[in-house]
Amino acid sequence: MKDLVIVGAGGLGREVAWSIERINAAASAPRWRIVGFADDAPDKESGVFAGRPLLGSCAKAARDWPDADFFIAVGDNKTRQKIASSLDGRAFPSIVDPAADIAPTASVSRGVFVGPRAVVSVDAKIGLFAIVNARAGVGHDSCLGAFSQVCPGASLSGATTLGECAFVGTNACTLPGVSVGDDAKIAAGTSAYCNVPGGATLSPFGTLKNPA
Repeated sequence: MKDLVIVGAGGLGREVAWSIERINAAASAPRWRIVGFADDAPDKESGVFAGRPLLGSCAKAARDWPDADFFIAVGDNKTRQKIASSLDGRAFPSIVDPAADIAPTASVSRGVFVGPRAVVSVDAKIGLFAIVNARAGVGHDSCLGAFSQVCPGASLSGATTLGECAFVGTNACTLPGVSVGDDAKIAAGTSAYCNVPGGATLSPFGTLKNPA
């Protein structure tokens, strides 16, 4: 059984811990022991969160647990990217909930979270540190860039491409073959009928270019 530190003492951190508990319960022998939560927030330097110890900052947890695996459970894509860079060289497993369906020909990179009842279809590719939340669907031949995120209930049709740090909001969807650029966002409940440029936000009000 491997020690594991969850980075991010928040809602996603609790969801990841729940999935790890489910993975351990379903396995013939437990895979991970969650030693606690690391978080850079000043009010989370010590104490208990969700029944487990708060280990202090990411840097402190890395020093105190040199042989542990780390999982970054932070929803903001850019923050997750920054933390991954600061912890470069650590082991980052992927956490795939037992209730998720992953096609045998799909590929899942390290540091990825796939939540309960999510579906990753045939020949889909999930990039480094991406998040596929609960009940989300990733269609065949889709490609999710590093640090991208598909929120709960969102659905990517076949051959959708998400760029690095792209974001698809809750219950949003894409048509087949749509490309969503780096740092682009599809707002919750929005349907993407055409490509979304990098850095833009697609909402029911149209496509808005985010300020540089």
